[in-house]
Amino acid sequence: MRETPAEVFHGRVAELDLLADALRDAVAGGASAVLLGGDAGVGKTRLVSEFGRTATSGGAVVLSGRALDIADAPPFWPVVSALREQSRTRGALGRECAAALSRLDRADGPAGRVEMLGELAAVVERAARRGPVVLVVDDLHRADRSTRDLFAYLLAALSSSPVLLVGTYRDDPAGGVPIDLLGLTGELRRHRGVRFARVEPLPRHELAELVAQWAPGRHDVEDLVWRHSGGNVFLARETVRAVLDGDPRGVPQTVRELVRAGAAGLSTGAVEVVRAVAAGVGEVEHTLLAAVVDVDGPELAAAVREAADAGFVVVAGADGYTLRHGLMTEVVSADLLPAERVELHVRYATALHGGHRVPGSAARLAHHWQLAGRPDEALEATLEAAQEAERLRGYAEAHRHWLRAATLPVPDAVRDRSRYLERAASAAALAGDHGSAVALLAERLGEPDAAPGTEQAVLRSRLGRYLGAAGQLAEAEEAHRRAVATLPAGDDPAVAAVAARAEVLAGYAAALLDRADYAGARAVAEDALVAARRVGEPRALASVLATLGFGAAHSRDGAAGLDALTEAVAVAEADGDPETLGECLARRAELLTGPLNALDDGVAAARAGAERMAGLGLGRTSSVSLRVVAANGLFRAGAWDEAEREVATAWSAAPSGAQMLELRLARARLRMGRGDLDGSDVDLTAAELIAGSAGLPKQRLPLLILRAGLEMWRGNPELAFAHVGKGLDVVESGIDDVFAVAPLLWHGARAHAQAVLAGRPPDASGLRRLRRHRRDLVDRGDRSAPALRGVIASYEAMCSAEDARTTAGSDPGTWRGVADLLDGLGQPYPGSYARLRSAEALLAGRRTEEGTADLRRAARLAAGLRAGPLLTEIAEVAHRARIEVPEFAAVATEGRAPVALDGPLARLTDREREVLEVLADGATNKQIAARLFITPKTVGAHLASVFAKLDVTNRTSAAAVLREHRTDI
Repeated sequence: MRETPAEVFHGRVAELDLLADALRDAVAGGASAVLLGGDAGVGKTRLVSEFGRTATSGGAVVLSGRALDIADAPPFWPVVSALREQSRTRGALGRECAAALSRLDRADGPAGRVEMLGELAAVVERAARRGPVVLVVDDLHRADRSTRDLFAYLLAALSSSPVLLVGTYRDDPAGGVPIDLLGLTGELRRHRGVRFARVEPLPRHELAELVAQWAPGRHDVEDLVWRHSGGNVFLARETVRAVLDGDPRGVPQTVRELVRAGAAGLSTGAVEVVRAVAAGVGEVEHTLLAAVVDVDGPELAAAVREAADAGFVVVAGADGYTLRHGLMTEVVSADLLPAERVELHVRYATALHGGHRVPGSAARLAHHWQLAGRPDEALEATLEAAQEAERLRGYAEAHRHWLRAATLPVPDAVRDRSRYLERAASAAALAGDHGSAVALLAERLGEPDAAPGTEQAVLRSRLGRYLGAAGQLAEAEEAHRRAVATLPAGDDPAVAAVAARAEVLAGYAAALLDRADYAGARAVAEDALVAARRVGEPRALASVLATLGFGAAHSRDGAAGLDALTEAVAVAEADGDPETLGECLARRAELLTGPLNALDDGVAAARAGAERMAGLGLGRTSSVSLRVVAANGLFRAGAWDEAEREVATAWSAAPSGAQMLELRLARARLRMGRGDLDGSDVDLTAAELIAGSAGLPKQRLPLLILRAGLEMWRGNPELAFAHVGKGLDVVESGIDDVFAVAPLLWHGARAHAQAVLAGRPPDASGLRRLRRHRRDLVDRGDRSAPALRGVIASYEAMCSAEDARTTAGSDPGTWRGVADLLDGLGQPYPGSYARLRSAEALLAGRRTEEGTADLRRAARLAAGLRAGPLLTEIAEVAHRARIEVPEFAAVATEGRAPVALDGPLARLTDREREVLEVLADGATNKQIAARLFITPKTVGAHLASVFAKLDVTNRTSAAAVLREHRTDI
């Protein structure tokens, strides 16, 4: 397994910042220290090594040594070894270190020890005269007493020198921290210049990134590594190494031998405690442990203390125990004989069943009965555990319990396997494990006794819902179609049949809404509404109302649509089904932040809904969707920092499927706006993989819009226009979502205008097609709710203004009208872009004062968003127009490296060089004038001067001189 440079400091940003701050403080105020504690293998050494490299690159001298793990280590060994390493370097410091080492060799006895303290302090002090010094002592808990004394001595002796002392030490019980070190740390804690920090294990998501580096493509080992290591980097690496070496259980031989060697030195009672805790589930309470082991009262307390002091057992919670890490549990459990293992699990089960009931007892009881080989008792406890987990909103745990119930080896007569599979699938979906939900329900439908007719239709409808949540919208729609086709013919009046019909039709209507077929969704939803109201089926009723309400905004009655969604939320709240409630809350928030343009209300509703869903156990699913809606609304409102926080919160929930796709798109939009084009590209590529090649319009359209925007910022308008063409293919497949189509058409108009201005106009047929869709959009906008009609009008105004960029003699005030319209809608990002284009047009029309005002306003808006690419474009226009934008002077030159000029080019003025550069692109005098906001007559005067200074007689020769002396052109 190969280590990568990234893992050196992976996940340690806060600790590196702490050390960097301490070094700055030492430079400013004199000697200080940082002591870093932590478990063995947690990454302390790698942390200080990385800091040492950083400090060295910043000009500091780093002296680093490590204590020896031997009883009679030479005095000051870590510091002496650091000086010896430095003495091998060239320069004055290397010679001083060599001389100091020679003097230290002659020191002896108690007086010599004092002499050595002074000598070492003097060497460090002399080095600090040249610049900051960092002295690192790794494994301070193993260091000799002299080295530990040196720490305190240097702090006192070098109080005015720029010296940072860094020490690492183990603070776990197995580390055997010496009493002397405890005294030193106690003394140093009273020193104002000393900071203490604990290097904690990595959190799971950061460990997962490391595992992906160590074992690319092996996503199957991530959970095993986390269970074994708990975030300890050494144990994680060793586990991965063992798996890659062929051990599927990932138990490294080195760790196995260490654990066995440690256990060999324990008493019989302590060994029994360690084995019992290893066989337990989670934290083993003291009273439960006492019921399981054959050790009494005071002897048990002594045995537990012995096991704790040896680094095996740690206290967890208020009164429980666990082994130090998962690998230790694995090794100890593997060393039990089968009879010993079964006996321990029987004891645990008997104790739990007999009255030692604590939170989660049912799940623990099921686990112990199963491993004790008692499946009948295990099934009873498993069903209780599954129901308890669902009551507590622990859907991931409920999924595992229902699955265990379906697979326990008990006679079919005493279990209902089909029902357990259905419940397992439902719990998996609520937990966000969409792949498992799909697989389990598909397994249920594939059983020989799969119910025909109405029941099968309901199961297929639920399969469609799970497929949709997994991001497989095409497959989801097909499953819903099959579900509707499976419904029995005729109008069965039975309540159960009508309720099933309502559920199936409601699911199909929601699927049609997701493919943006609003007309089809409305027709199916109206049939479902009749059935749902007839029998009072609340989940179907709420879903249908949400579908009808969302689609109504695309008709003339947006208010009625919002009323329907409000009723949907109320019905779902009263019913208590979290999944349906999440669907209704997301539809309402999306309607407010989108077509109705009520951004503040929509964002507030989305945020409140996200918190509500997280509290109901849907933190990986509905809560993520609602945070994405909030982020998108905040993006449109110009609150990008808040949007990024919503995205980060959603990302930390580790979503999958449709939620991950939505989240990737939201993050790609923010990254692109801020200028992280490569990061945006990564997100879009990942979203494309999730959506697959047959993604539905709801997925494909935003992907293609963002792809077009990305290529525009990369300076590829032709590629952007091609992405818009693919988007028009999606539109022509038959969708009603004018709110999604409008930005696609603007991207097309923008890409076309930019390509024309660059002298590379796209095919005329593409432009005709684009304009046909624009006319259709306006017609459909007239039939929409007023708020949506206003949004569509703003996009059409932007499209018309883009056309004007390529039309000679167009009104320079066109873009200003667009900017005013966008200001009224409260959307600063496109508003800033419109102000930029307005400034460009006004400057080209010689309306310099108005153009300057709009350019500065565009810069203020873009800077408030930290919209990097847009700011750069604004700065380019300011540079060409020779306009100072004082607030953003740095932006005007950002990324523009100084160009070394030689030969004849050095004779030209800045403006003459700019004229020559535009000329070299093949531009006419008129085009040069438009580009640089000057008159053609002025261009002619500049060119005459250029030709004379370069000693040429024509444009071609002048361009050749430029290319000869400017390789970057």
